[in-house]
Amino acid sequence: MAKPQYQLSVDDSAQLTFDQAACKYQPMVDTQQVRDEFVARLNEALDGVPGVRKVRGRNVDMHRLLTEMGLSKSTQATHKWLNAEAMPEKENMRLLAALCGVRAEWLEYGEGPKYAADRDDKEEKESNVIAADFSSKKTGMVDIPRLNVAGSMGSGLARPEDYEDVIDRMRVSAGWLRRNVNATAPSNLAVITGYGDSMEGTFSDGDLLLVDRGVTEIKIDAVYVLSLKGELYIKRLQRRPDGVLLMLSDNEKYKPYEIKNGELEQFEVLGRVLLAWNAKRL
Repeated sequence: MAKPQYQLSVDDSAQLTFDQAACKYQPMVDTQQVRDEFVARLNEALDGVPGVRKVRGRNVDMHRLLTEMGLSKSTQATHKWLNAEAMPEKENMRLLAALCGVRAEWLEYGEGPKYAADRDDKEEKESNVIAADFSSKKTGMVDIPRLNVAGSMGSGLARPEDYEDVIDRMRVSAGWLRRNVNATAPSNLAVITGYGDSMEGTFSDGDLLLVDRGVTEIKIDAVYVLSLKGELYIKRLQRRPDGVLLMLSDNEKYKPYEIKNGELEQFEVLGRVLLAWNAKRL
């Protein structure tokens, strides 16, 4: 009996892998249809991200927020994602999902529920770090982890080895949070406690502070959670043209402190304080 003949063709929008033993082919995922469906899900998810415009300027906004989260790609690369010309690599797909507050599997493949909160997976272990979730359609509320962290607004507190322990959850309206907070990603939000009086006038000793842990660089003058020589502080930071960092207190009785030279190697930004739980915007 003559062996059957197989003719395989490959165009620009598909790649095929050939199994000589079984004479089968399997299309890989990066097809035009898959990219089009991904873009539809991406735009749907981006509609709920604060600070991202609906149409014109969407790529610029998305790229800016992703860059703050650690993206190293250019605006041309993210433009291709939004125009179904390319798919993000796995790590960048996870960044996109974190930015949008959706599951990476749903964003990439359309698999499973859109939001992690809607998963019914009894075998999945709970993480000790609870991500902020903007997705609650049933209650319209958002749970934000309150961490076992105390940042000093005075002389500094020792930085704990494990500063990710969740001791409580703060529940707020999702609509209120979207209107009042512009975070790098919902999953980066957390609540910590501030101690001391050096920031008096902006917030007070014992106030709960909403922190964006996705901010790890000083791009604007703002209030940050920082580590200096192993101690935690909550201070206003200002970068001078000569490269020196000023650690400022809003209470006038505390003098500015210069972080320079060798101290810069012992300095780390851990997050930006967005809001104090006294309803004062920072």
